[in-house]
Amino acid sequence: MATELVSQAAKPKPNILLVTSNTRAIHAEQWARVQQKFNILTYDCKNVKEFCQDLSPGGRFSNIDAIVRTGWLKAEPYSTHRLFTTQIAKFYPPSLKLIVCSGHGYDAADIDTLTKMGIWYCNTPDTCTEAVANTALYLILSAYRHFTFAEHCARNEWAESRALGMKASDPLGTMLGVVGMGDIGVRIAKKAMMGLGMEVCYYNRKRDLKREEQVSGAVRYCESLEELLRISDCVVLACPYTPATHHMLSTEEFKLAKEGGMRIVNIARGQLIDEAALLQAMKDGSVVGVGLDVHENEPGINEGWKDNYMATVLPHIGVCSRTSWEGFEKVCWDNAEAFFDTGKPLTHVNSIP
Repeated sequence: MATELVSQAAKPKPNILLVTSNTRAIHAEQWARVQQKFNILTYDCKNVKEFCQDLSPGGRFSNIDAIVRTGWLKAEPYSTHRLFTTQIAKFYPPSLKLIVCSGHGYDAADIDTLTKMGIWYCNTPDTCTEAVANTALYLILSAYRHFTFAEHCARNEWAESRALGMKASDPLGTMLGVVGMGDIGVRIAKKAMMGLGMEVCYYNRKRDLKREEQVSGAVRYCESLEELLRISDCVVLACPYTPATHHMLSTEEFKLAKEGGMRIVNIARGQLIDEAALLQAMKDGSVVGVGLDVHENEPGINEGWKDNYMATVLPHIGVCSRTSWEGFEKVCWDNAEAFFDTGKPLTHVNSIP
């Protein structure tokens, strides 16, 4: 027994590289615990090239066992540092076995490469669901009522707001088409049904009866995106971005709009929409309302939106809420603790034999 205790005491703490931003929540009890369990190194690289040098043999990060990236990824100072790509992964030391990154999406990581290298990758699902769903609800309502144009008029030319008289309408009784019925899609659907009185249909690659039950209403499943577009008055994108979903909404899709036009809301990823085609569809009248939190070429927006107050555009802040940061932090460290306690993380995107 004494020998076993000595062996446990002599076992070195895992080395964890912490990458964070200036927007982060800390759970005091959990933070105190992980500082005792792990040797935490802090990422402070000026650029990705410096990071690669630090990962190389003899570098200060050459013996890390895990990377935990928490906080708001879009906040400074490392918002442009993409650390989980194939190009960077070739510099990872053999000791690295776990990457945990805050957020629901994981399109910024090359999962196939990490899996081949034997590295677990974890996201933090259902941690910013409420914040993003609330943003979607605001964008849906604004796409119907054109509140961005109305606010612009209030600040500049009051009388111009009367042009909304025959354009604004309420979503009550109209059909919301949800593309991607995951955690966020379910929450949007429930809020839209209960709060705005909308009907809901959805499109997934496969029908999901469990998600339909979570919405707790008469939800219609569409066998194809085309079917959803033909029957929806407003379409909200809440699906992952992959090469297969690049520009899933473009010229041909907008032509499927009902008479009177459709409304488009995107809280997922900007590259799901061909924005040049969307702008043209607004001019043609096949799209009559737009709400975008995400954009095709972030950071920044298409020049066509800057003076178009009939569209509501946000700077990718759907996630921006203290509830999100608190959720990110907890699940990131829960994964790290689970992995080093049991050998398997909790919310892994991939699986390592």
